[in-house]
Amino acid sequence: MAQRPSTIRVYGPLPPPAVGLARVTAAVTARVRERAADRTIVFDTGDGVPAPLRLRRLLHGLASLLVARRRAGVVYVGGAGGELLWYQVLVVALARVAGHRVLFHHHNYSYLHEPSRAMALLTRIGSTCTTHVVLGETMATDLRRLYPSARDTLVCSNAGLLPAAEPGARRERRGPVVLGHLSNLTVAKGVDVVLRLTRSLLDEGRDVRLVLAGPCLDDEAQALVDAAVHDLGDALEVTGPVPQDRVDEIYRRIDLFVFPSRYANETEPLVLLDGMRLGVPALAFDTGCVREVVGDDHVVAPDGDFGALVRRHLDAGPEPAERVAARFTRRRDDALAAQERLVDQIAG
Repeated sequence: MAQRPSTIRVYGPLPPPAVGLARVTAAVTARVRERAADRTIVFDTGDGVPAPLRLRRLLHGLASLLVARRRAGVVYVGGAGGELLWYQVLVVALARVAGHRVLFHHHNYSYLHEPSRAMALLTRIGSTCTTHVVLGETMATDLRRLYPSARDTLVCSNAGLLPAAEPGARRERRGPVVLGHLSNLTVAKGVDVVLRLTRSLLDEGRDVRLVLAGPCLDDEAQALVDAAVHDLGDALEVTGPVPQDRVDEIYRRIDLFVFPSRYANETEPLVLLDGMRLGVPALAFDTGCVREVVGDDHVVAPDGDFGALVRRHLDAGPEPAERVAARFTRRRDDALAAQERLVDQIAG
């Protein structure tokens, strides 16, 4: 008798909100459904719904595994951090008991800065049945170093989820150098550093302008932005939240993307890849996989002098858009090949 195709269970957040992890989970799910829509079950673990509804979804996901012992299947997990990681420990444990294969897609660096009990337990439980999907070679190295049980890794950059490069779309340089910062605006993401830097550059007499895009997520960030609107005048443009279909429009208006993020979960920010796709060079703090995305000479340690890095690049002139886009294209080509291997393992 022919063996029936295995059931595929997807656990991860889906938009809205369209944060990086949710966008990636949605994209992978769409690719899997192209091949196996009739045997794919999706459990949305995101927090964009009322707490009672989310709890029911989480419990439903666990119950599905408890009754799934009759034949082996595949479990894909869009990896999280924080308290949800403990839920995912349960998912991996039940998947192993049921005899499923697991693909755990890491999107969080907090447990790679220092050991996490939850991730240590997850990797030990899943050691014989889990492939760990990571976003870069840096992440693979750090994962294996802290969690030796995570032996099976697949590097699959988020660049494979974005369209091909369009380096000709960047604006022609006229007038002031336009700096850009697109993010959820928080101190952890570096809004304080960006605003302080812009004031300093203007005080030095440099002809610069800042485009600040994204929502303020807390009162501290809002106070910083309100003060900057008053102080910087025409040198600052605040767009507020930007719909996904208008993100490219923001990048086409800037010369240099500044991203001094100290966010503990920062891994491979889609905002950096989005800008590089359009030929916009980025300067950032060296955290997660950022160095391998933007290049060695475009990062500084989180406790380093970000202003000195920016001034050095301003003095040298903008990096050619074609060279920036070519770096993105190389990463995207590698990612597309890895993405095919990932989908093959889930739905093949």
